[in-house]
Amino acid sequence: MQSTMEKYARRVENNEVNPVIHYNGLSSGLLLNPLEEEIPLEILGFGILQLSSEPLIQKTGEKEMALVPQDGTFEAEVNGERFKGERQGGPFALGPGKSNASALYVPSNSTLKIHGQGEMAFFEAPALGQQKPFFRSSDEFAVVSRGDWVWRRDVVTLISPAEGSSNLIVGETYSPPGLWSGTPLHRHDRHALESGESDHEEIYYHRFCWKKKTENEIGPYGVQILMDGDRLKKAYLITDRSMVAIPGGCHPVVAAPVSELNYLWGLAGRTNKLAMWDIPEFVHLKHFEEIFKTLAGSRQSKKMTKKKFKELTKPYGFSGEEEALLRTILMEKGYKIG
Repeated sequence: MQSTMEKYARRVENNEVNPVIHYNGLSSGLLLNPLEEEIPLEILGFGILQLSSEPLIQKTGEKEMALVPQDGTFEAEVNGERFKGERQGGPFALGPGKSNASALYVPSNSTLKIHGQGEMAFFEAPALGQQKPFFRSSDEFAVVSRGDWVWRRDVVTLISPAEGSSNLIVGETYSPPGLWSGTPLHRHDRHALESGESDHEEIYYHRFCWKKKTENEIGPYGVQILMDGDRLKKAYLITDRSMVAIPGGCHPVVAAPVSELNYLWGLAGRTNKLAMWDIPEFVHLKHFEEIFKTLAGSRQSKKMTKKKFKELTKPYGFSGEEEALLRTILMEKGYKIG
């Protein structure tokens, strides 16, 4: 959010505040508390519940919650209404292009009682209105492929105001090994809906498919970037169970070629409208995606004349640098231009 960036951007840049926490997989409760001065957030919180047969009781007060099973089973009661679900094998169990995620929404002024076995992640944020509790199972949403080439990923949206929350927007993104997410660059930290941007904070909870490592080995990893082109330009090593508080700006992430990456994300703001503003200098990547789809659907030879290349790019008005980049990418994809 704009106010969060004004408060924290310089402090993050100067290493006074660390937005990354590496979770040990043991503790239970609120782990990113926006009320704590060293957490670069103002309204969005995140935590993990380690479930057992002994019920946990949580009163939401003025906040709403979204809970997403990471592995295991649960039974919950919200204001007398009962819900149950499971996630067996964790977020990578079904393989690429599929998801076994589900989510439970708990409105404000509610009492949550939950027990079970395994790990339950949750987001919380001030509610913008009184809603009803609900549960969405994995067969109630579609996996959507976004981007192309080295910035392709799969996204599922689990909870949003369209489904019944008042503020929280929660989902998961799957990134194949070596690929980028959050690309082309975008941001959502200005309240300017008329120009296509909303004012939201965000949190990522990163999980890697390959977790086993022996002593002194590095294990699976990726890189999380936070930047706004002015006050903030930082990159962080992320590993399995890394949590990242995103006050605003652009926030691309890349998985190393050694493992698949799946990250749970949540957003909250002071409006229930989410609008992501694309950074103009990188919008041509979305036009590249259109060209890739056109070529994939044409079933033509991968040999392309210079004239054909010019005809292909003419409608977009690319600069010389953008054309050169597209040519390089097409060559990497196996096309011969000349």
